[in-house]
Amino acid sequence: AHEISGGKYRHHFWWGAIGLGHLVPLMLLVAAGLGGSISLGLVALAALATIVGLYLFEYAFVMAPQEVPNS
Repeated sequence: AHEISGGKYRHHFWWGAIGLGHLVPLMLLVAAGLGGSISLGLVALAALATIVGLYLFEYAFVMAPQEVPNS
């Protein structure tokens, strides 16, 4: 958990999973809904950001435990 939140994989988690995977899509979806009509381009960009954020989240959670020595 330390390697993910504050160690080697912190950028993948905080900037990738939280920032790109959660905050950016949320802001894009709010911006897409403003003005009465939904902009499909912003929704597609939000979906792409979510997929990239999910990849970075999974990368951090798969790679960090492999760094721990067995003995």
